[in-house]
Amino acid sequence: MRAPALLLALTLFLVIDEASLELQYMVIFPAVIHHFQEEKLCIHFSSVTEDVHLAVTLEVETWSQTVVEKDVEKPGIFECISFKSEEVFFLHVLIHSSDNVLFEGYKKVLVMPQKSIILIQTDKAFYKPGETVKFRIVNLDDDLMVIKNEYLQIWLQDPENNHIAEWLNVKSRHGIVDLSFPLASEAALGKYTISVQQGMAQKTFSVNEYELTKFELKFEHPPFITEDEEFQLKLCGKYTYGKPAQGKIDITFITFLQYKMKDFSNSTEMRKQQSWTDKNGCAKFTIKTKALELDESVNSIVVIGEMEEIGTGARAKKFSPISIVTRMKSIEFINLQPFYKRGLPYTGQMFCHSNDSALQNEMVYLTIDVDDEKTYLSFLTDEEGKVHFSLNTTSWNSSLVSLKGTFYLENHTMDNFGQNSEIGESFYWLKPFYSESNSFLEIKARNDVMPCDQEQKVQVDYILNQNKLSSGTDHIDFYYIVSKEDI
Repeated sequence: MRAPALLLALTLFLVIDEASLELQYMVIFPAVIHHFQEEKLCIHFSSVTEDVHLAVTLEVETWSQTVVEKDVEKPGIFECISFKSEEVFFLHVLIHSSDNVLFEGYKKVLVMPQKSIILIQTDKAFYKPGETVKFRIVNLDDDLMVIKNEYLQIWLQDPENNHIAEWLNVKSRHGIVDLSFPLASEAALGKYTISVQQGMAQKTFSVNEYELTKFELKFEHPPFITEDEEFQLKLCGKYTYGKPAQGKIDITFITFLQYKMKDFSNSTEMRKQQSWTDKNGCAKFTIKTKALELDESVNSIVVIGEMEEIGTGARAKKFSPISIVTRMKSIEFINLQPFYKRGLPYTGQMFCHSNDSALQNEMVYLTIDVDDEKTYLSFLTDEEGKVHFSLNTTSWNSSLVSLKGTFYLENHTMDNFGQNSEIGESFYWLKPFYSESNSFLEIKARNDVMPCDQEQKVQVDYILNQNKLSSGTDHIDFYYIVSKEDI
């Protein structure tokens, strides 16, 4: 699902005393509008003392589309209007009271056509005469969602560009079209082409007399392992046209030095395993690193996979290296803002993990460097491997600030962690926030999924410059817009 976009915009209005009321208004609209997709425009009027008329239109030279036209009565209104656009270049906003024009403005907007891609997939890449070609067609939008539509023309051409099959006005079923074509026993050899409408999409496949089928091997295993862990290894055999191969698989582990010296025979039985492929052409193995009986000096191994095909006796071989580390630890900053406002707390998180597993109760250190003056803080990770921190920015002097997360203090050496350790660290630079009015507003991010139809608390930090406010201001109202998008 697409994550909800929270607080797409937050507007601020000053509320002043009755003696100096002035009309306040705001029109919020997207700068990029997509063809035929629903968009949203929001209007906000405050301190309305007499009825005003609002008109918002989308315009080109010879055509216009009214988005909203209405009278606004006192004391005001807040409303969002949904609309769909065609080819539009300007947004026109007009606000007037009686014969007085209070505001008129034009804004150029970019209209983006809806993008889509048509995919054609055959069940095989190669066929022989007399077989049936099966293929599917699917149309996807920008968000990879299926578009249900009708294809006016689909056709198949042989290697001589002759049309040998045609389908007209084909409707998709749940967004997918399934078609097939039986090849004649004397079908011409070579490349065939499937086409969808004029220039929309094409797919080629080959028709050949079968030769001796060839297959290749592919390993799946972790990029590195530790000295005391158990890991999974999978080896699959597949023919060049994609179908799984069946047979017996042997794997052998050797050291990297043996591999460089091409010494493939000197391996103990503890380093060998054998299995048969499943229906997917794969064999899975569970390996205990300690059972390989490796010397402490070994920091990488090579696994050799061999497969013998059932029936033909054809063989294939594959080599794959695996690194060995004592322990791989990583640390990364999450939910950080690139700017800080002096005087407001700066908050963030660090996430500590090893092999994608959270590191619980792990001591980590945060180094804050402000003008070469360093402050060191220590934390203990929670059950999710996270550390939450809040920093006092009062003394940061509006300069660049660097944050560094580590598993060790700088006066410690890497020797403390063993020769073969991999210790991660993370850096992040913060810039001082600047505004001409010296005001600041930050909406704190929510990490959880927000349920519908329930009240939610959202933290907003702000600083307002009193000198920039009108003399009659007695309080300030904040207004927000919440946008929810789902896939």
